[in-house]
Amino acid sequence: MRYQILILAFVLMAGCASQDRQSGPDAVLVDIRAKLGLGRCDAQLVEEVRALARPGLEQEAAYACLQQGQVLMVEQLLSDYQSRHGNPPNVDYSVYLLALVDYVRFELAEGDPNSRLGAGRKAHEQLVAFVRSYPDSAYRQEVVPRLEALHEGMARAEYHIALADIEGGKRELGVSRLRYVLQHYPRSEAAIDARRWLDLHQEP
Repeated sequence: MRYQILILAFVLMAGCASQDRQSGPDAVLVDIRAKLGLGRCDAQLVEEVRALARPGLEQEAAYACLQQGQVLMVEQLLSDYQSRHGNPPNVDYSVYLLALVDYVRFELAEGDPNSRLGAGRKAHEQLVAFVRSYPDSAYRQEVVPRLEALHEGMARAEYHIALADIEGGKRELGVSRLRYVLQHYPRSEAAIDARRWLDLHQEP
């Protein structure tokens, strides 16, 4: 039994020693993944990831950065993904992650209807383009609920901007925008509120 314990201890020590001696790309890869696991996403890490020129790692890092709202880092990782790698695997995933950049910007702009509306329009355009370009992508099914969220969010932003116009003395412009909500977002909760306001203030 004592002999087996000594053998086990030796194996563990040898393993630790081999890890200490690990160097080169594999060591860098382990280090990068450790940083990603700790929630790090910055320009230096992006530079390290790109230096390894591993498509899968770039997507992995982009996903981690996207979860933290680091949209600029995602763009740096994936904006030239295809041109740098020639014919890389899972191109649709990279395009999908890039399409989500403006969606995240849309979410981060909550409370600022003008910024939210602009980001929402860009996100909608990007997601629709993704679906058209990759109709058979496994990520296509994730687009529908996001488009629905964009639809509701943009309608609400339009509604808030309309009320701000009315309260700011631009009643005609605000009423026109409320009618726009009814016309272009008829199934949204904002449309219900817009209709209620128009009826309450006897606007046709």
